[in-house]
Amino acid sequence: MRINIARIGLLAITSLCSLMPISTMAQKGQTSVGLRGGFTTRNTTASAGLYLSYRFSEHFRMSPKIDYAFRHNGTDAFSFNFDTEMPIALNAEKNVNFYPIAGLNYSTFSTHFQITDNDESVDSSERTNHFGLNLGAGIEYFATPTLRLALESKCLLMKQFTGGWFNISIGYVF
Repeated sequence: MRINIARIGLLAITSLCSLMPISTMAQKGQTSVGLRGGFTTRNTTASAGLYLSYRFSEHFRMSPKIDYAFRHNGTDAFSFNFDTEMPIALNAEKNVNFYPIAGLNYSTFSTHFQITDNDESVDSSERTNHFGLNLGAGIEYFATPTLRLALESKCLLMKQFTGGWFNISIGYVF
């Protein structure tokens, strides 16, 4: 009776792999969609938005986002982001991830004025559009295989309108 080392090695590797936790948290093709809410330092106001993310591999995903900064001090804004995120698992179950963020941004700012002419008040607005860059980081937690919670902070770098965005999000993973 001859002992085949290759078969014993293959059996050992297969046994070890079956004991490892199976993670559905980092699958290629994983998509999530959800709601965001937070704060922007640009005009010190609340923000709300939507996000979509698609994972191309375990450590790379694209995440387009749209945010609205509510009017404060006469200024509000829409922010369209096309971010790349590189999730890094912080635990063996891969349900807690840290992710750096880098991306492109297009924002449109509306500045509202009250013009008084001959005792008549008129609301006027001026819109400015800018391109910028996003740099930041986030942390996410998969409470269940279909529920994603996240906290992220990023800096929007653009001429004359640089500011920080801090958001929490909740999303559905499918």
